[in-house]
Amino acid sequence: MVDEADLKPAADAATYQLRPGGQARSLTPCEVAGVPGRLLFKRYDEETLAGLDEDALLAMVRWRRELPRQDRAALDRRCAWPVAAVRSSTSSDAAPHGDGRIVGILIRPAPEQMFVGLRDRMVPRHLDELTRSPDRVEALREQYGTRYYEPPYKLAVLGRLLSTVQWLHERGYVVGDLQLRNAVFTIDPAPAVYLLDCDSCVPAGGHGALPEADPEQWKLPREGAFTPESDYYKLAWALVRCLQESAETWTLDEAALARVLPSRHITLIRQCLDGPPESVDTARWRAAGESWRWLVTPGRIYVETDANLREAWRRGRSAVGNGSAARRGGVVVLIVVLVAIAVVALVTWGV
Repeated sequence: MVDEADLKPAADAATYQLRPGGQARSLTPCEVAGVPGRLLFKRYDEETLAGLDEDALLAMVRWRRELPRQDRAALDRRCAWPVAAVRSSTSSDAAPHGDGRIVGILIRPAPEQMFVGLRDRMVPRHLDELTRSPDRVEALREQYGTRYYEPPYKLAVLGRLLSTVQWLHERGYVVGDLQLRNAVFTIDPAPAVYLLDCDSCVPAGGHGALPEADPEQWKLPREGAFTPESDYYKLAWALVRCLQESAETWTLDEAALARVLPSRHITLIRQCLDGPPESVDTARWRAAGESWRWLVTPGRIYVETDANLREAWRRGRSAVGNGSAARRGGVVVLIVVLVAIAVVALVTWGV
């Protein structure tokens, strides 16, 4: 464990705008003597501290430390896993040298390319940006400088999230609180994802450090503990909501999905959305995720459908088919047709 008094604010702390989630009171960039690189101090709020299982949290810290070096490097590259627990150093009459209770954790920050400059701050790029339609992006562009991510980018990014989830499953952990706000991403130089709030992860069949909870839009359709199957249920909804460009939808638009996915992938999604199944065909999910990687190339972007194994996708085009780009294209076509008719009429009448 690390004493709170040993934390030193990072020199560039004011550059980053980090809004704490539901469990944290604050997120502060810091440095710790003897630990290389910048860290984040995630200070828990009082409600979280009241339900915190300190032994389970310390077990997560030990698990990371005891991983083989290659696996530990892969974990740090993929996940904001607890690196150390931070104990209080606040003094009181009852505890003149600090009460020693855990008040938060240290985690590795996301890579810099997963932040975007917004005025004088760097803000994280969360996965829920993938649910924005062309119209929504256009409305936000001036204020937030956001961009539209075409379906191939959505699939390539979510394929990386799937890979991280499966990596954790293979090592005995369930993500549990899996939702679009709990990961950040980049597409430069290649699609990559960094999973946040990993202190919510749960040992498969065991007990986690924090009480299991879900936001309303990601609640499971049945009572029970987090399982690998519940992770796939949430992954399936993440795919649907990003491709259909609606953060709150609870229905499948089969026509939209069929424009960018083969039926075998839609079947995988539908099987998980019927409710977390007793088992998931993890090999087919892995194959799907691997196929989404090659949809993005330096020069072009592609989709795979039942009709075509490799179909070029037009920049700015949405799978839903009702974005502003599609409407502008329709207007242009209409104008061209009207002009052509007028020219023909002028020639015919000799004007």
